[in-house]
Parts: sequence; structure tokens; C-alpha cells
Amino acid sequence: MGSVALPREEDLPQADSPHLVLAQSTPEEYLQTIRLNSVSWKGPLTLDQYIDREERLSKQNLTKDGALTSWILVDGRQEPNSRLILSSCETYRKPAYLAYQGKVEDIICHGIGSVFARSEFRGRGYAGRMIEELAKKLDTWQSENQPRKQGVFSVLFSDIGKKFYARYGWKPFESSHMSLPPLAEKHFQSSLELAKLPVAKSLTAEDVHESMCSEIVEKKNRNFLHVISQKSPGAKVSIAPDYDHILWHWAREAFYEDSGVLDKVQPQPQVRGAGVDHHHVYCSWTRKIGDSPTSNTLYILRVIYDEPSSPPEELATIEAIAAVLRRAQLEAHRLKMSNVEFWNPSPLVEKAAKLLDPNVQVVHREQSSISSLKWNGASQGLGGDVEWLWNEKYSWC
Repeated sequence: MGSVALPREEDLPQADSPHLVLAQSTPEEYLQTIRLNSVSWKGPLTLDQYIDREERLSKQNLTKDGALTSWILVDGRQEPNSRLILSSCETYRKPAYLAYQGKVEDIICHGIGSVFARSEFRGRGYAGRMIEELAKKLDTWQSENQPRKQGVFSVLFSDIGKKFYARYGWKPFESSHMSLPPLAEKHFQSSLELAKLPVAKSLTAEDVHESMCSEIVEKKNRNFLHVISQKSPGAKVSIAPDYDHILWHWAREAFYEDSGVLDKVQPQPQVRGAGVDHHHVYCSWTRKIGDSPTSNTLYILRVIYDEPSSPPEELATIEAIAAVLRRAQLEAHRLKMSNVEFWNPSPLVEKAAKLLDPNVQVVHREQSSISSLKWNGASQGLGGDVEWLWNEKYSWC
């Protein structure tokens, strides 16, 4: 399918036209949206590589079997594959938890990504019209087999600040991170001894699955949600931190190796995380490859630990978290990453980072990757307040 010819500016529809509709793209139109947004998002990839990457990601467990939906804003009077794409985005159906007054439910939510406004049409309000229509569509999208027929919440990560999406119901939530520098091998062991930290073991992919995504861990997650929703008012929600989310991030990373953009720097199996079995402290990570070496980042996808019940246990847990973060710094150096970054650190993770570097600070983002959530729970008897738990990098889309 070739690109649809652009009409004269005076022939373009107004953003409030009743003829504009939000439609699912055909496979041909989906390919066209990838070609269009590649200028902004392909990074160091060629166009063909970028198309291949998106095709590979669409076949992951997290996105296959209809979990990924491509949307386009078009004139409804035009025929599929001949429609002029005015704006586009994607949604991901995700397993999620809802905890309210001690009850924990399995629900679905939707993550919104790849929101793209064509440069030729920017300033005409098409992206806003698309998001307005999407807000209505997602209230019931893919919820036929759910106990709650209306979507309880959806999320997105804004790279254009906090105001635009808030107009349509996606309110900004905590969007912070901490960063640590890479650590060379010669400094790694001495730093552990100086701080008297435990030794963190390396985790393979299988280890991450067993330590962070097993049935035992899921039961712990549910119990935590049960307890916290009894102790404090308001609904609690979370995107399920399952293995499929981690695999999606790893598939995204692996593409850069397979395509030759990124040199392989260590033999298989790769180190995918770190852990200290005492207090069940574990983390998993992935690499984000940017346009230049200085933008390459080792992202901590998730950090888990048992909640301490006494001051001595809390100190031991903080030291164990510091040990796995220190191991991530070593891996960042080995993989030639510019830094280690982790999102929305808990108080204990923040203390652990400061144990490694007293000068490290929590950065509150104002423009990029703004965690945003649209809450529909008030109309379902869940109240107007909601808390987003485990809002870590694994949930990004």
C-alpha cells in the first residue's frame, strides 16, 4: 500500500467534524503508521529495522492474540486502506490488580503508547480529537469477559508534559527516578567491602522468573494488596508485574543485538538481574539503546523485597537493596551503559541508593515519561481516589 495523497490544507476536515472516527487500522494501515512515526522514534535503527522491531514486538506474549490494537483517526467516509491517517496510537491490553477494602480482583487495564501526530497536520487538533475518542472507547474495550464490564483504569506515559492528556482524563501521577553511574570492576569489590554490603548474585532469565514472577511471588503480591487496602482508604491498582512484561522489554533489547546495531559484549546466558536471597531482595533490568552512547541506559525494571518488621530487618533490607543496585552498576559498566536508572523508588530503595552515593537525588520529571492514569472507579462505587502501586519501569509501554 502506498501513502495516501495529502489533500490541500483547505480540504482537510476540522478536528470537531462529525465525520472523523477512531478506527482500528488494517495491517496495511498499521504498516503506514510505523513508517510515519519512524522519523521520530526509530533512533539508531534504519526504517526496515524499525519495522522489523515493531513486528517482532507485536508477536510477544504481552501483545499477541489481539492484546495490541492499532488505532487511527480518519474520515469515516473513506474506505479502509484508502483513508488519510490524521493521527495514530496503540493500546495494550494488560493484566492488572484492583484492591479495595481488603478485596483483590483480577482485572484488565489498557496502556496507551505510540501516540503520534503527523507533522503536516500538527496544530489542527487531530491528536486531541483522537485521545478524546479513545477515552470513550477504552471504557468498555475488550472487557466483554471481565467481571467489570467497564474499564476501571488505563495508563499512558506522556512525553509532552502533564497538561495535554489531563484534559481528557489521564491525570499525572508520581513520575520520579534516581540514577547511579556505572561502576568499573576494579572499584566494585572494594566498594562492597567499604560499605560492608552483602554479595548480590547474578540472575539469569530463568532466575528472574523463579525469584520475581513465580506463583509464590504472585501470592505475596496479592497478600500485600489485601493488607494495604484494609489499612488505608481508597482503591489501589497495579499493572500485574508478570513475566510477560519483562519478556517484552527483553525482546525489545535483544533486537538491537540481533540486528547488529549493538555488539554482543558477553556470552549467553546474559545477566538479567541481581538478588540477595536473604529478605528476598531481587531486581531485573534491561538496556535502552539511544541515539548516542551517552543516552544508553540500564533500566531497573522492578525491585522486590520482603517488608521488614523491625529496625534491624529494615537496615539489612536496605543493605541488600544497595547490593543489587551496586551489581547493576557493575553490569552497566560491562555493557557500556551511561547510567543505571530506576523509577519511583520506594523509601527503602531511596535509602539504599543514598547508601551507595549520599549525593544522589530523586529527580521529579516534568516533561518526559509522565506516568498518567485515567480512573473510572468512581462510577463503579470505588470512590474518587486511587493509588497506583508498583509504578516501575516494567509497566512502561
